[in-house]
Amino acid sequence: MIENMQIIFDFKNSKEYLSNYKLESINDKKIIVKNVPPKRQDLGTFLLDFMDTDFDDHIDLYLFVKKYLFIHLLTIYDNTIITDINNYHIEIKKDKAQDFIDWIYNTYSVDFSMIQINLERVFRNKYYDDILKITDILSDEYDEIEELSSNERDYCAINELLTDNNTTKINYDLKTFFMNNIPENISTNYTFSSDTVDNFLYCIVKELISNVKNIKFECCRNCGYWFINTNNNEQKYCDSIFENNMTCNEIAKEERSKKNEKDDIYLQKCRKRYKNLHKQVSIGASERVQNCFEIFKEQYPIYQERYKEGLITGEELLEWLECMKIRK
Repeated sequence: MIENMQIIFDFKNSKEYLSNYKLESINDKKIIVKNVPPKRQDLGTFLLDFMDTDFDDHIDLYLFVKKYLFIHLLTIYDNTIITDINNYHIEIKKDKAQDFIDWIYNTYSVDFSMIQINLERVFRNKYYDDILKITDILSDEYDEIEELSSNERDYCAINELLTDNNTTKINYDLKTFFMNNIPENISTNYTFSSDTVDNFLYCIVKELISNVKNIKFECCRNCGYWFINTNNNEQKYCDSIFENNMTCNEIAKEERSKKNEKDDIYLQKCRKRYKNLHKQVSIGASERVQNCFEIFKEQYPIYQERYKEGLITGEELLEWLECMKIRK
């Protein structure tokens, strides 16, 4: 087991701590790698960084590995280079480091991309559905997979991924993990570790969905990056800066505000219905019409916003509008 690949979840403070190291260049021929106290970051950052890395891109893959997995993969590449994973200070020749980097790409690019695909399927609740599409209908397993597909929700497929290859272990030695400097307000007294990257990630997902209320994994419709949403409402755009110092969410809101009701046939019909109801109420309509008008004023802003965000279609908006008509 690669003890250095450890993580602790501090759910109370919405933070995670990962085993960490530091790379320093000595000169143009050597670099130093040494262990340092754990990296503290927002809960889910490691998982999201993994999901947002293009592992087909040599540089993007290296940047992720440099940030998180350098030591883990180095001990696989050469199991003699580190003797004490909790206390190391090693020198590496840059030509050997370059060979190591090339080995990482050749060995893990496809593997990491496949882990990404599995996690995307889990996050979209389409893991079993995708398996069903490639399963022969005459197969003995078809009916079972079909049932799993029809019942897939709440990222439940992560349990199967964990069961298939569960190498997770729990460690209570926080003193060693934190290098004798345990944070005072930390809410957990154990770390998780694994000797494989896929199991490490699946464990993280399982812990997040088990401990974070209303958690949803969303893919931003603007930048394509994954983000964690803990609101009850759907959120299709992330809060990361995209351009002009504006987040994707802010950009989307600005674009929605530019959507002119006068040029949209569905919103035109809603506006017309509002005017008709308002006219009827203003000249003394029945109590039934007045009630309908009050309901319209309460519900229309909600349906209008959902339509502008693309959460419902124009036809679905009109179905709601039909309910706002007075029937004899």
